[in-house]
Amino acid sequence: MRRSKVRPAERGFTIVELLIACVVFPIIVAGVSVAATSLSNIYRKARQLNEIYEVISACPEVDRALEFDSVSSSANCYPNNSFKTEDSSNGTISYTPTLTVTKTSSLSASDPLQTVYDSKVIDISVGYPGNASAAPIKLRLLITRNGIGQL
Repeated sequence: MRRSKVRPAERGFTIVELLIACVVFPIIVAGVSVAATSLSNIYRKARQLNEIYEVISACPEVDRALEFDSVSSSANCYPNNSFKTEDSSNGTISYTPTLTVTKTSSLSASDPLQTVYDSKVIDISVGYPGNASAAPIKLRLLITRNGIGQL
């Protein structure tokens, strides 16, 4: 009886090849996992910034800003400020804008807008729900009797 020789192509993996695969594969999986987590966080932040922008830009006072005398801090600044969450909870996220109207003559002397005659400054601020430590997004507008300027 004749013994058949095992050809190199039919031998399978060596122990060295298996050890290398066992080291390299988890590194690749960890890298993909970190990248996916990072992309998810970036997307969540971008979505939240977009929602805050919608809230700030929709404040009714901004639309009525040309009516100089009707703009005040006590006016309603609650446009559509609730957005559906993207998880499976069917919940909503609500943003609460803060509106502050100050006559330029009442600003501190160090404020460059203090010298603008017969004008008002509107400061709109919207914070991140559930993250009080994050600095809010702010929009500052200068209202004159002739129109509006964004700062």
